[in-house]
Amino acid sequence: MLRGATALGALLALSALPEFTPRAAAAPRPPLSLVPADRAVLLRYSSPGAEGSVIEQGLPVGNGRLGALTTGGSSRDAFYLTDATLWTGHANAALDSAGQFPYDAGSFGTFGLLAKAYLDLPAHTSGAISGYRRTLDLSNGLVTASYTQGGTTYTREVYASVPDDVVVIRLAQSGGGSYTGSLTLTGTRGESVTAEAGAARVSFAAGLANSLRYAAVVQAAGTGGTLSASGAEVTFTGCSEVVLVVSGGTDHKADHATGYRDAGVVPLSVARTKAEDAAAVAGTALLASHVADHRRLQERMTVDLGASTPAQHAMDTPERLAARAAGSTPDPELEAAYLQFGRYLTIRGSRGSLPTNLQGLWVDRNNPDWMADYHTDVNVQMNYWLPDRAGLPECFDAFTDYCLAQLPGWTATTQRLFQDPRNGFRNTSGKVAGWTVAISTNVWGGNGWWWHPAGNAWICNSLYEHYDYTRDTEHLRRIHPMLKGACQFWEARLITTTVPDPDAPGGTREVLIDDHDQPAVAAPGHTSRDGRPPGGRGTWQAGRQAGDFRFVWTNYV
Repeated sequence: MLRGATALGALLALSALPEFTPRAAAAPRPPLSLVPADRAVLLRYSSPGAEGSVIEQGLPVGNGRLGALTTGGSSRDAFYLTDATLWTGHANAALDSAGQFPYDAGSFGTFGLLAKAYLDLPAHTSGAISGYRRTLDLSNGLVTASYTQGGTTYTREVYASVPDDVVVIRLAQSGGGSYTGSLTLTGTRGESVTAEAGAARVSFAAGLANSLRYAAVVQAAGTGGTLSASGAEVTFTGCSEVVLVVSGGTDHKADHATGYRDAGVVPLSVARTKAEDAAAVAGTALLASHVADHRRLQERMTVDLGASTPAQHAMDTPERLAARAAGSTPDPELEAAYLQFGRYLTIRGSRGSLPTNLQGLWVDRNNPDWMADYHTDVNVQMNYWLPDRAGLPECFDAFTDYCLAQLPGWTATTQRLFQDPRNGFRNTSGKVAGWTVAISTNVWGGNGWWWHPAGNAWICNSLYEHYDYTRDTEHLRRIHPMLKGACQFWEARLITTTVPDPDAPGGTREVLIDDHDQPAVAAPGHTSRDGRPPGGRGTWQAGRQAGDFRFVWTNYV
């Protein structure tokens, strides 16, 4: 059931952060209002995730720009941190010998990690604690880990806040215990970390080969005890509560006219300011702002497929998944949680920055599969099938903003390179107009891999469907240049041919067809996604052509 997801949903205000810039006003501080554990939708685990399998076992948090995967270990917790805009590469506006685009981490670029961080609590080893529990709380938008030691219950909360634009790691307890340990900040590209003992802060700043500047900061605040910093770690000793704030970002700006950079942003300065501001706020108040922001979106939709059994309730999530896969017995609440997990990833991954890519907002290394890019041949569209249908129209806006910011680059590249004689997709008429894309796109207005002539129609179909759901005329006004440019491309590309008329035996009629599809001969080094060369026939290509033609027909004819 959708709640409040009306046609005006896309117009509801959100605290979004289009770029990594200082906030003009303080975040709102409502009272804390958590969904109680017995009513919250929880994914539950009885053991920590393994760092070596963090992409499978780590639990995700995010605010649309910053993301983190956390393993939740009691004595050592690994955090893999990302910023959606941290990309290598450049506009990649040149073709290879086959008339297609280079597709590698140097020229096209790749998404990667901002940093790693490690929380160490030496006294909290697995053998010294009991009752360990780890959860992903879909209702409140946070990851928790809890356990007992010596009569004290220790609780860890991890989340990425939109209102404060930071990742928060809060260490709390009940029963009179305390925390002694450290959080170590580690770069993944040889960055040098600097400590400020008096501020209990560590940080680094660096730049990529493409001149993108980035920075990360960790700052600690505590109750009781002492705080400090040394080397690459912030330390805390004898604190009854600790709040660890992680901030970071880049000088990327979604503007083709500035080369997708903001020369006025100094990432280390912005990150330090955000960390200082958040560290000055009480842990409960930080949590209250985050939960209020999350619940406003999460509670738009409820899902009731029926009740699961007490035996199913008693199992942790991995056990329930294994049982469901092994048998035919329904687990209705688990299946409802699957949809809510998709909504959680959308809320936490698509908020006011770049859209979610092939990995969402979360990676475990700097060379992710397929560069963790934006595949225009259905993958990025699949990420954005959910928002409008699940009461999250605002979460679609990141995709719209991205497309509009990339359009000048896509248009210039199409106009200059599509008719290159090496390109087997070129129009035989010699004409070209409007814009299209390749199979893969990056954040620099660039393309990678093969040309994908119908990619413009695939993109515009999603953009127009959002208008169909929301009836937001401002959105329609914004995307009009994209729709127009795609139509201009196909006006130049579609040709007429004469075919037998099925309605008039012996007669003929003229129809519009694509100038031609994939080249008949494989270009060196280029294969389709299932390993076949371009021009190969079979079920995959037939299905691909049918999809292309459908979207072209919908958006052009």
